[in-house]
Amino acid sequence: MCAYRNHLDSSDNLVTTHEATRAGFVALALEKNRRATPYVAEARALQEAARQAEIPTDLLNVKGIEMGLLTAAGLSEKSLTHLMPKDKIEAINGLIRNFLEPAGTNFVEELVFRFLLTRGDTLGGSMRNVGGALAQRKLTRAILSTLTIAGNINSGCIVR
Repeated sequence: MCAYRNHLDSSDNLVTTHEATRAGFVALALEKNRRATPYVAEARALQEAARQAEIPTDLLNVKGIEMGLLTAAGLSEKSLTHLMPKDKIEAINGLIRNFLEPAGTNFVEELVFRFLLTRGDTLGGSMRNVGGALAQRKLTRAILSTLTIAGNINSGCIVR
């Protein structure tokens, strides 16, 4: 008889409990909020700097916000490595023309919302990686611990 039969009676033994699922989602939510904190701080700094502008095109003259404008235009840090300076200017001008000018007096708010949407997309991608890595580590640790304690790492049994 294979040793895994001491722990597994059926495939139902491999189903994650509601409590474990809930705990995993809560842990990921807390981690996501922790990792979002710098993005919120960046958005606040962008908002404060952008308030210097009276109209959307004035944003082009505000020093130190080019990265914020590019992010609000929907460009990720990775995408920026593939763009020429003229491409970046085109993206910022498109943001201003198509989204900030139509927002009227709320253009700073529109800028910040669009900035946060792009940053949120970045955060979401990294959190998918974090969730997968945490799950993989947890499973690997559980398997190795169980096999080590059993003293039966190479038993020749195959789970089917």
